[in-house]
Amino acid sequence: MNRHLQIILSLLIVSVLSKAQIPNNSFEFWTITSGYQTPDNWDNLNLITYSSGIYTCIKGSPGYSGASYLYLISKAIPGKGIVPGVAVCGEIDTITYQPKSGFSYTERPQSLSYFIQFMPYDPTDSSSVKILLTKWNQAQLKRDTIAYGESYFNSMAHSWFNYSTYLNYFSSSDPDSAIIVISSSSSLPKEGSYIYVDDLQFNGIVIGIDENRLNSNYVSISPNPSSEFITIKLNSETAFPVEVIIYDCFGDIISKNSFFSQSNVLNISNWSKGIYTVQVRNEKNILNKKLLIN
Repeated sequence: MNRHLQIILSLLIVSVLSKAQIPNNSFEFWTITSGYQTPDNWDNLNLITYSSGIYTCIKGSPGYSGASYLYLISKAIPGKGIVPGVAVCGEIDTITYQPKSGFSYTERPQSLSYFIQFMPYDPTDSSSVKILLTKWNQAQLKRDTIAYGESYFNSMAHSWFNYSTYLNYFSSSDPDSAIIVISSSSSLPKEGSYIYVDDLQFNGIVIGIDENRLNSNYVSISPNPSSEFITIKLNSETAFPVEVIIYDCFGDIISKNSFFSQSNVLNISNWSKGIYTVQVRNEKNILNKKLLIN
């Protein structure tokens, strides 16, 4: 066989294997269940809404590159309130709407890329894509977090575009499982918020735990501690836009903003006293800093 042709075939095989790491990554395969269609290998909440003739997980067509895509939408369900459109590559808990399990996965990717469209009902709601890599700890009989990544979308995009969610690594171990969660809404869903997703793919390789972390000098927070206002300053080499997410001590999101300038002021006068985590993300990197509110 021609050497050049061998190289091309090898690259094609690698590409196919990479995409195949995520079950039904392009949402081309669907099964009819109780009168509605479910994407193979992806659990969702139609099981608790179909009796009302309402579906939060829908087969969209055509897809970005194929025949179909994943369409999730938040809906008002009689007796249940607003139910978000949630899809889990694995199994979902229909009571808590949280993932119960994922799929077997042993790589250490740098990011998850996908094509996406979205429109939350208003800026107080947000669609999201989250990835969790874990490994079973036999000694402690629990799962250890290897890496985590998340992206939130609270504006609108009515045409397909490519986006990447980068993972933040907490361990140098290889995972044994992955969970991907896609949601049309936040924990306080608004009816009508939706998200389209197609062609998910893991990319890159991370060897250590610091490759995706920004240098601590990248951002400064002042004053810290504070009780009224804080100024978040980014250095002159910043690649905008930058996403800044602030979590409380319970891991709940308190604030989420996209910054387009080096100096940004936030009003924190209504926040409770305590320790918060300020997470700064650009296109490829992540940095966590602590904020004390007194």
